[in-house]
Amino acid sequence: MPAKVSKQVRVLPKFTLDRPIIRDVKKIIIGLAAVLVLAGGYAAYQALNQADEPEAATNNNLNEAEFDKSLYSLDQPGSLWWVVNKQRFIPGDYLPADLTSPDIKLRWAADAESMQVREVIRSDLEAMVRAARQAGHELMLVSAYRSFAYQKQLYDNYVKAYGEDEASRFSAKPGTSEHQTGLAIDLGRTDGKCEIEQCFGDTAEGRWLASNAAKYGFIVRYQKGREAVTGYQYEPWHFRYVGRELAAEIKQTGLTMEEYFGL
Repeated sequence: MPAKVSKQVRVLPKFTLDRPIIRDVKKIIIGLAAVLVLAGGYAAYQALNQADEPEAATNNNLNEAEFDKSLYSLDQPGSLWWVVNKQRFIPGDYLPADLTSPDIKLRWAADAESMQVREVIRSDLEAMVRAARQAGHELMLVSAYRSFAYQKQLYDNYVKAYGEDEASRFSAKPGTSEHQTGLAIDLGRTDGKCEIEQCFGDTAEGRWLASNAAKYGFIVRYQKGREAVTGYQYEPWHFRYVGRELAAEIKQTGLTMEEYFGL
């Protein structure tokens, strides 16, 4: 019999890592993880900053577009924003130099004193009345400019009829009437319904004016519930021209001229 040949089984050497190598690998892994964390944090920071940029830009735009309250004088006679009330007087001899009769329906003859307005408000007044007509509302000018003498006559008659305290709630003493500026108007319906009465505010014409007058530069000067501020009872027929920009501001805030300008 042939001799037995013994089979040798080769044992592969066991692969092991030295401890220093393991430590180095761990350091590399930890380092990569730290880099990834930092990169992710930086990306998130950038994203937040980018998200905030439009808002910051918007805020800057708002600041830049803030309404300029010093555009016109509040005290200079003839100024578009001249504020006249019971404490802020008009010179007795003040007469606007640019009075004219607007091309709209008039309560009296065109050459009547109270049918005059300042030229600066004429085009916007005519545009507003045309827009009202297109919306189905017929308006007319009831009263506009009043001289010191005419206002004195009106006020004295009201005092005789109602007493001074009551008359002063709806009529200005001479020298304190916005009508003398030529920038204030009283409007009404062409049929005379609720003329110079608070019920005008409940008519379709009164509601249309309250909603739309600011688009043409006019504000309801004596608002409902603001008698303690303005000195006069609610007058939904009395409109003051201040220009389209300021009218929009005042309508949006809901303030009176006195409140808006901190007077």
